[in-house]
Parts: sequence; structure tokens; C-alpha cells
Amino acid sequence: MGAKQVLVSVLVAIGLGITGMFATQSDRALGAAVKFDNTMVANKNLTDRGKISYFVNDSAKKYQADIRFAAHTWNHALGRRLFKPTSLINKSRLTVTVSGQMSNQFAGMAEINSGVIALNDNWMTRYDRSKRRALIIHELGHTFGTKDLYQYPNLALQRQFRQATIMGGNYSTTIGEFDRRLADWSLAHTRVMGSAEFYHYRVMDNLYFQRMLRGKL
Repeated sequence: MGAKQVLVSVLVAIGLGITGMFATQSDRALGAAVKFDNTMVANKNLTDRGKISYFVNDSAKKYQADIRFAAHTWNHALGRRLFKPTSLINKSRLTVTVSGQMSNQFAGMAEINSGVIALNDNWMTRYDRSKRRALIIHELGHTFGTKDLYQYPNLALQRQFRQATIMGGNYSTTIGEFDRRLADWSLAHTRVMGSAEFYHYRVMDNLYFQRMLRGKL
């Protein structure tokens, strides 16, 4: 993503930069040909008993339709109701919020440890509906434990991922064969945090959940 490519903290936050490319038909070929490996994933996912219950806070409610679309798109692609909305923040494994203080280097960020997706309002307000939804689909993809593929170490594959895949940052609203299979692989090759570990992270002042509650995100 050129000069505006984001830097990623593997265990904490994963983001999507503000530029992207359109999907190509090579997704299907990638899905058949590329072998998934551990450089594509972190070590955790956000599932709890096979679900990711998500809460949309007040700041993000203006994007509620886009968030619902993105969650449904993943559920449909995976063939199961993995993302499930909840009206109780303390019952959520994932909270979606909007940040007005995020660096303009990022359009969105997903923090796996404390279970927060932060959308950069400076960019969301400029994006059309399709691009907003693509961004949220990408960020939800990180909740499976998948990393940003536009930083994949093999440069030849990196270029293909950027052009053809959601997790490569192509701003598509269609989840193709590659991203669907990668999501399943990621869930199978990352670990589920126990409740004690998850809520330990949620009370840490430097992580997104507490920063969000204090209006500092």
C-alpha cells in the first residue's frame, strides 16, 4: 500500500491502510494453489464457544448497517453464524467503536487481545458505502487471528494478495474462496482465549477497550 502502508503489532493491533486495489479473478486460483502457513496468523482468535458476540457502541451506530452487512457476509461465506450481535457490552467478545483520534495512517484497526475494532471516522465519513463495508469485512477478518496479507514476506505472493484478497486489502465486499478457506484455517490454527485471560486484557489501561471507555481512542 505504498507510502501509507500501516505498521502492524502482531499480538495487539492489526489495521488496514487507507489505500487499496480492486479484486481480481485470481482469488479462486490463489485459493486452490497457495498453501496457508503460520506467517499468515497471530496466535489467538476471538471466538467463545464457537461464536464472536459483537457489540456496537454509540459512536459506531451510524455505521450499524455496514457492520451488520460485514458480519452477515462472513457468516454467509463460512456457512455458519459465527458473528452474533449483542446489546450487552460486557457479554461481547468484540466491540466496534469509532475513533476520531486515530492516526490518518489507519482507516481501521483491530485489537485482538481486548476485542475491539476501531474505525477511523476521518476516513469512514469520506468513504462510500461499498468501501466502508469492505473495510469492516477486512477488520472482522482479523478476529479469526489472520494477519494483514499485504505484509506477507513473500513479495510475489504479497502482490497477488493485495490485488485478489480481502485480507490483502483489496477493498472488496465479496469474500472469495481464498479468504473463506483462510478464515477457517486461521480459526483452526489459533487458540481461543479463556474468559480469565480475555477479561484480564480488557482491564488493561493501555489497550483499546479501556482507552475506548475513557474516550482516549
